[in-house]
Amino acid sequence: MHRMRAHHPTVVAISAATAFSLLGDQMLYAVLPVYFVNLGLAGIEVGIILSANRWIRLATNHFAHVASPRATPRVWLTIAFVLGALTTLGYAATGSFTLLLIARLLWGLAWSFIRHVGVLEVVAHAPLDAPARAMGFYQGVSRVGSVAGLLGGAALVDAFGYVAAVWLLTVTSLASVVLIVRDRTLSTTPAREHAHVQRASLDRQRVVELLLGFSLGIVGPGFVTATLGVVLQPYSADLHLPGLTAATMTGALLGVRFVIESIAAPSLGSLSDRWGVRRTASTFFLLGGAALVLASTRSDAVLLLTLALLAFYFSSTALHAGIAASVSQHGSAAYARYVTASDVGAAAGPLLGWIAVDLFGYAAVGLVLGGAFYLTAALLARVYLK
Repeated sequence: MHRMRAHHPTVVAISAATAFSLLGDQMLYAVLPVYFVNLGLAGIEVGIILSANRWIRLATNHFAHVASPRATPRVWLTIAFVLGALTTLGYAATGSFTLLLIARLLWGLAWSFIRHVGVLEVVAHAPLDAPARAMGFYQGVSRVGSVAGLLGGAALVDAFGYVAAVWLLTVTSLASVVLIVRDRTLSTTPAREHAHVQRASLDRQRVVELLLGFSLGIVGPGFVTATLGVVLQPYSADLHLPGLTAATMTGALLGVRFVIESIAAPSLGSLSDRWGVRRTASTFFLLGGAALVLASTRSDAVLLLTLALLAFYFSSTALHAGIAASVSQHGSAAYARYVTASDVGAAAGPLLGWIAVDLFGYAAVGLVLGGAFYLTAALLARVYLK
């Protein structure tokens, strides 16, 4: 049994800072779909606002890679976390779609730097034999911010009103800046890649890693998250529980996903360190794909559907920790390409999922597509990863 070692102070600081920075972003996902009329927005504007930060990252991820060697990680992270807090404050511009859209675009820019510089620093300060465990810790702690933003943000809006809640979250998110400024173990020189990494071409393994990243994005944030509500729609009436709606059930299951990531990500990352990326990716893509296929074919059984989704969430958590840690070891350019491929999938998934629902008239078709992508990814990982 491996002895559990304490994480490097920089890993802890970046993980906690990322959690604080996510508060405002996650609050929007819980609040805007409910209060958008009160905030002077149209339904289509909500969709644009909530997806704009993903689309802009298709450009800003590369910008983060190109810019990161021009200043120290401390400088970039400080700027990014300050910008992230300011974008949260920008969400107080109720009634102005344009200002809210600008705030979301700036958040996408900030998140590109938070994720890119932060992840590379986490892996750089991780033990050589445990990069995925450090990545799992980062993933788990940062997801605490997601849960707090979803649940706590909505509670603050209900208790104090939207604008007051935004101000409270803005002030709280500034803790991210304090954590980075006070961390004395951050790298003091700009990130520089080794020459062989800079010249690394898109060989077969790199291409497969991009396809795996795309699959993680299009299935989890895309097909599953975007269409889960329509799959659960019949249960709100069938279960006859007061106040239970499809939206409540969807929010609860999505919240469980973040809780699983918060608790299980470090241990699942350690598993990847022991198994290697090839075995980890092929095993958990297979498990997650089988779970989604089971959920789609037995979507009439709520308990079985719930258990299958939990198995999928565990698989997704292990995959994100293990693959991201492996790719980041190939350098900044490889990681920038990987997260951009994942963002392309996450941005396209909701649209393609709903097109499929309308086209086939089958609520669980998003789960079918997700299962197909995961099973294909399992085969690719088994055959091509080293």
